[in-house]
Amino acid sequence: MSGITSPASEARVTDGEGPSPSTRVMDAEGVVLVECTGRVTVFNSQAAAHFGIPVPLHIEHARLPGCEWVREDGTPLPPGDSPLARALAGEPVDASSWHVLRPDGTRAALRCSAVPVRAGDGQVAAALLRTQAAEGVPASVLDATRLLAEAGALLGTSVDAEARLEPLLKLLVPALGEGALLILRTPGDSALRVAASLHADAGRHALLRDLLTRYPPDPSAPEGLPQVFTTGAVGRLPILSEAHVGAIARDAEHARLLRELGPHGCLSVPLGARGGVLGALLVLRSNVLRAFGAEEERFLTELAHRTALYLENARLYREAREAVRQRDEFLGIASHELKTPLTPLSLKVQLLQKQVVVLAREGKDVPTDRVADALDVVQRQVRRLSGLVDNLLDVSRITAGRLRLELEEMDLASVAAEILYRFSAAAAQAGTELGLEAPVPVVGRWDRLRLEQVVTNLVSNALKYGAGQPVVVSVEARGPLARLTVKDHGIGIAPDDLSRIFERFERAVSDRHYGGLGLGLYITRQIVEAFGGTVSAVSTPGQGATFLLELPRGDIPEEWLVAHAAPGPTGGG
Repeated sequence: MSGITSPASEARVTDGEGPSPSTRVMDAEGVVLVECTGRVTVFNSQAAAHFGIPVPLHIEHARLPGCEWVREDGTPLPPGDSPLARALAGEPVDASSWHVLRPDGTRAALRCSAVPVRAGDGQVAAALLRTQAAEGVPASVLDATRLLAEAGALLGTSVDAEARLEPLLKLLVPALGEGALLILRTPGDSALRVAASLHADAGRHALLRDLLTRYPPDPSAPEGLPQVFTTGAVGRLPILSEAHVGAIARDAEHARLLRELGPHGCLSVPLGARGGVLGALLVLRSNVLRAFGAEEERFLTELAHRTALYLENARLYREAREAVRQRDEFLGIASHELKTPLTPLSLKVQLLQKQVVVLAREGKDVPTDRVADALDVVQRQVRRLSGLVDNLLDVSRITAGRLRLELEEMDLASVAAEILYRFSAAAAQAGTELGLEAPVPVVGRWDRLRLEQVVTNLVSNALKYGAGQPVVVSVEARGPLARLTVKDHGIGIAPDDLSRIFERFERAVSDRHYGGLGLGLYITRQIVEAFGGTVSAVSTPGQGATFLLELPRGDIPEEWLVAHAAPGPTGGG
């Protein structure tokens, strides 16, 4: 403001009387410079903290946005009696105690002085307001021991970890702040989610929930997250200023909600357990005149650590319980599946034994056709038992990391044709037509035994659930990738089941109707991933399913990446 002068008699701030024994004046000083036009020229961060508002660009009638000057008994002062209004009217105001009702409903005790700033013509051009925070008698010492004991009792009452998080926040609100929230990382992902939130004010509680629902924490925007998520360190935000709102708001509506929630300070501590950061505990304090002390920080850090351990232990307990459930379910299925082939095997052997005994007593020879029929049944059931045991051994090898691959050069189209030939008799018996679409060889380096196992599992799966409808296998080359698809037209797979059918002991249908250990697709995925490839499925219930297998072709000659001339038609048997 050129031409403005500030005579010493008006610009000097007098000390006035010292604070009473029951108050303590804080050293940090707020500075506000407002022109008579209402334009705010200076408004430092400490002033924003004192008045609990973002930095304004303009004010009307000497009134700070959302703030009201009040008497000690809480009754409002006339607008013209505020120190800023008096200074703009040309009256110096000596340093003395004042009270301000802030937008968040809290009342601040401030020691203020104000002087008019005059232009070269002697007219008042602006007013300079200086503020210092005066705290009342210090609050009672934080009863950390009691709160930690209550938190421990609360967390230990349920195995449902997240059901206890909001009651946990009630221990902190309003004892340590007006609001609190607990943010967790999604396991196996970098995404963040709000597990619990709370605000002492009912209106702001609903506003906070709305804000977090519409604008959940975004880990890709580190400027908008406390450093606890990026460094695992304790984070402090003295006040949510207008500059900070502008930096983190994703759009105008987001900025509006942040402003409506109100300026506040924030202390965030990591939920650390077993060397990792599970999330963060954040406490919001609307009364930014009360900075978070070292004792409060230590308490929240300890509480966060205990909460993290509780959440981690609850997760491990859930996983152990689920593992026991899966084990019990698997043992039931496995015992049923292993017993199924044993029953006809045992009956056939007993029948043959009786026939041999009877014929031997009569001095007759055992008919060759009866022996052959019995041995055929025995062979089929032994093969079935062998397949079940092989699957169990494969799971054991995969779990132990002992799945070995012996790579050699081979043609995927030929492998698919051979597998379809093996299934041709069973398919004909079920009335299922098999088809192979493989116009050119697709050569790569794979383990033949394991590759045959993968294709066998996929074709077997299609025949089992294909409801007697055609099954088509397609093989094609996509540059460095080989692609095989197996499409059936059977019962299909529900959308909720698609994400889990490749896991251990999982199935999308009842084991009572379709049998099996629920291991085939799990083993398939593990082998394919060992090759460096992927396997997936798409399906519409009632319209069949398509399984897509993509494998890197490995270190093969460059000429094999160029499509060969298509051979004659290939039949599936």
